[in-house]
Amino acid sequence: MQSLDKIIISTFIIFFIFAFTFDYINSVAPVNERITNEETSKWIWPPQFILKLYYWWCENVDPMLLTNDYLVKYLCFLSPFLFAPFYLIGIYAIYNKKQWIRIPIIIYSLMFFFDLNYFFYQALFGKEKTQNVLLFTLVYGYYQIFPIILIYRFLPKNVFENASHRIKNN
Repeated sequence: MQSLDKIIISTFIIFFIFAFTFDYINSVAPVNERITNEETSKWIWPPQFILKLYYWWCENVDPMLLTNDYLVKYLCFLSPFLFAPFYLIGIYAIYNKKQWIRIPIIIYSLMFFFDLNYFFYQALFGKEKTQNVLLFTLVYGYYQIFPIILIYRFLPKNVFENASHRIKNN
């Protein structure tokens, strides 16, 4: 397995975990109502330590998440309910070198890249600007780079064909 494939699988695992913890919060919280600790303290999922991390992140880096406007809720809803199942399928396909994953990964990459543009725009120019541009960019920047990595890896038509196999067939 290529090193890049290991990075992709590891990222899918991390994104899967984030989908059902942090993104889940916005996907089930009310729209256009500030998400508060009082409201979420009664929730059984995610665990309270995740909620504490979420509030720390929102207060220090991404306050827009707490307002949960329609687009934030929609984009966060995609994570546990569309992207998370895709991550599991992607892990299986990459690990088992299934060529059919190529087009779905390219489609996912484009969706994911453009979804995150909204967060960057709001953090820099919106009502709820980030107070920590450096940390915001370090964390969310990977979300912008990762789709480019995927497209780079999966754009070739025979994505799982290794170099030695190509030489034998030529």
